[in-house]
Amino acid sequence: MTVKERERARVAGERIVKIASSFAYADADTPVHSILAELREPYRDPVAVVDSSERVLGIIVPEDLVEILGKPFGRDLLQRQAARDIMRTVACFPYDEYIQTARERVSAEIEDDPGRHFALVDARNRFQGHVSAQDILTHALNDYRRELRLSTAIQNRLVPPYHAERSERVSLTCASVMAQGVGGDYYFTRQYGEGKWFFCLCDISGKGISASVITAVLSGFLYSAHFGAPLEETVALLNRIVIGTFRLEKYLTGFFAKFDEESGELEYCDMGHSWFFAVENRLMQQVSSQADNVPVGLVESPEIIAQTLRIAPGTVLALLSDGFVEQENRHGETFPLGELGAIIADASDSGDDLVRAKVRILERFFAFKGDVPQHDDISLLLFQYLDT
Repeated sequence: MTVKERERARVAGERIVKIASSFAYADADTPVHSILAELREPYRDPVAVVDSSERVLGIIVPEDLVEILGKPFGRDLLQRQAARDIMRTVACFPYDEYIQTARERVSAEIEDDPGRHFALVDARNRFQGHVSAQDILTHALNDYRRELRLSTAIQNRLVPPYHAERSERVSLTCASVMAQGVGGDYYFTRQYGEGKWFFCLCDISGKGISASVITAVLSGFLYSAHFGAPLEETVALLNRIVIGTFRLEKYLTGFFAKFDEESGELEYCDMGHSWFFAVENRLMQQVSSQADNVPVGLVESPEIIAQTLRIAPGTVLALLSDGFVEQENRHGETFPLGELGAIIADASDSGDDLVRAKVRILERFFAFKGDVPQHDDISLLLFQYLDT
């Protein structure tokens, strides 16, 4: 045969030859008409041009063949030419180079020419295969998808779609739905002592995998935090960790709270979050329309202010992420937060657990947005101080 096929080299690990899409090559003196006779239309794959020792001299790309054949007497012209006459120069790199290394090396060239082809060679410059910009981009996309699936699985463990805790005096119900599989919303609850609770709801700047990284940092901190310390100290320590790790590139708004069942005291630090409501008379009453503190990770040594509320048995509180507030439907209307008060009150008054309220809130949200994309992650935390 005029056009030969190189067998894929066997290598271990993530080497570039593993994503090579074609292995055709021909001798430099081979008549082009002979090469054409063996190639099938439409011409898709390149053909490496090699010398007698199979060292790469150049490459014939499909676009060149199509262009020549499209000219008047193009096929007659090719009858008189050899492979070396129509080949173009080609960049080569080792067939056993790591894919990531090769990808970084040719990233600029791929941006300039997405149709670019490269030749793979061994230590003696002998042909080992072709890899295209498309091959490299497809591998990068598949890498991203694998990382996204793994990140999604990890984040679902750290921030499950649903979580509930209950004692004789407290009921906590949480839910989260990410807009991109992984995202920046986070909630956490813990009973850290007899009748003593810590809970928070946070919204990390940005979306996607980068936001999920700070979610992991936040989760690791809270799982080992000492909640017996003053709340301001806990939040200040978290602020130092975020500043030291992300250097102002990432920050988070959040509502951090401690509750004592015996006294009914709720102590909280609102770190730029604000979406904190009490459900009264079937209405969502915003406890404060302005946060007391700057977001976590935005200032190196902030003065953190904690507030204290004494709440009565039967009180229901709601924390929401701003994904609810910012969502629009196809008519450009924003999600009606006012409706949530009645939904929560109905569940509470009927003696149902707040889990039913959570389900109805999410049903209402997705019915409202319809086919409009979810703009941001949505999370909620419902807290009820139960009557004895």
